[in-house]
Amino acid sequence: MKLLIALVTVSFFTTGLGWKKQSRLPERAKSGIKEDCNCLNGGTCRVSHYYSRGYICLCPTGYIGEHCDIDIKIQCYRKNGQDYRGTASRTSHRRECLPWNSPKLHENMYNSGRKDALELGLGKHNYCRNPDGSSKPWCYFQSGLRIVSMHCDIPVCKTESESTCGQRTHKLFKIVDGSSTPIESQPWIATIFWHSKKYQQDHFQCGGSLINACWVMTAAHCFPESIQPQDYSVILGNSKLDETDHEREQRFQVEKIILHQDYSDETGAYDNDIALVKIKSASGHCAVESDYVQPICLPPSNMVLKDGSQCEIAGYGQESFSDWFYSLILKSGKVQLISQQLCKSKEYYGNLINDNMFCAGDPQWKTDACKGDSGGPMSCEHNGRMLLYGIISWGEECAKQNKPGVYTRVTRYLPWIYSHMKTDSDLRSRNFSE
Repeated sequence: MKLLIALVTVSFFTTGLGWKKQSRLPERAKSGIKEDCNCLNGGTCRVSHYYSRGYICLCPTGYIGEHCDIDIKIQCYRKNGQDYRGTASRTSHRRECLPWNSPKLHENMYNSGRKDALELGLGKHNYCRNPDGSSKPWCYFQSGLRIVSMHCDIPVCKTESESTCGQRTHKLFKIVDGSSTPIESQPWIATIFWHSKKYQQDHFQCGGSLINACWVMTAAHCFPESIQPQDYSVILGNSKLDETDHEREQRFQVEKIILHQDYSDETGAYDNDIALVKIKSASGHCAVESDYVQPICLPPSNMVLKDGSQCEIAGYGQESFSDWFYSLILKSGKVQLISQQLCKSKEYYGNLINDNMFCAGDPQWKTDACKGDSGGPMSCEHNGRMLLYGIISWGEECAKQNKPGVYTRVTRYLPWIYSHMKTDSDLRSRNFSE
């Protein structure tokens, strides 16, 4: 960027001529304001002899930087964040960003030395930006001897009319008797791990569904009576249990586990089989939306789907009842809702079924949830979005004729879900204000 040099003329009286020389600067410059400066966001330009460019920007409240181009108020980004000018400066893995004017970035495509640096938001700072039209703001950081780029730890802005729940970028099906599924097809899938203190290892426990940036819904039977939140962790954004994907996945500690107060397995079936898990990252953040991490929508309270409606199930459970091990890759499949009357018949499950549950299966008895899929989602499409209609709960064996999968009916628990999330939020608000 070319530096602007302020031209200052001095008025004086010419000896013996009796006339006053007039300045050639415009009126704004005579008052100490330059007309051709680059002060953004309502900043005021003032002539200054202490800066090589000849002026300084006086920034309005909420903005800083040489050009008032940095917004210190904004905490999130919209769309893909190309217009983000906030102060987040850490990657999604909490690595400190390099300044855009760092000599280490001299040979990189994006740095503060570009002619269009100001337009792209690059400058003498290390704040996350999106100069190349990526999916979200990012930055460079140093990893050993290499300079690496990574997306930043910034949430997506939301308004009451905006919601990205239930949206995805990829579809692929099958679970038992099926094939692998990319995480983009089920971006709300959560994997819950239990940490064994005896063996110092993490063990896969259950599936779950992200329903809010800070909350995962799962099955109550996934947790023993002596549950300790600190013994569990949650991973989002990864479709392989045995691999770590630093670019896509997000890892969380468990802050709180709320089991339904009336959960019971006394009848031999899991009744009120629902639980909420509150998550937080090591830095105290909740989930950040991406192509690989999205919440699923909760259904309307009056939603009743017709018998035979097709929905999806997903998880890492056994690929058949006789398998010894869980699947290491995410799978999903399609099943059909079965009438409550048929599911309660003697040929199916009889009196084990109540209105807190419903059944779904494959007409050919080939596709079904299995052990290890517990807590995962049954999602159904409605008005272009995927809704969490059921929670994978129980069943006799897997893909067994006349023994379909049984699911917790989410619509029965909406007041319970919302009240616990709201109560927790209200408590946090009060604590913050104190």
